[in-house]
Amino acid sequence: MGLFNELGRQVEEFKQTAKNAANSTDTFQCPACDEQFDNTHEHCPECGEPMVESTGKD
Repeated sequence: MGLFNELGRQVEEFKQTAKNAANSTDTFQCPACDEQFDNTHEHCPECGEPMVESTGKD
């Protein structure tokens, strides 16, 4: 039974982590073209400039 209790705890932790990630309001915005993305890129896929992180969506 200990194995199932541990697996249940790990599943609940994973679900909470996934829920928190889905509710994240971090966006990444290109300083050159102001394009915004929900995930990080080293360079803007639109214009190639380096990306910076900002918090909160407009």
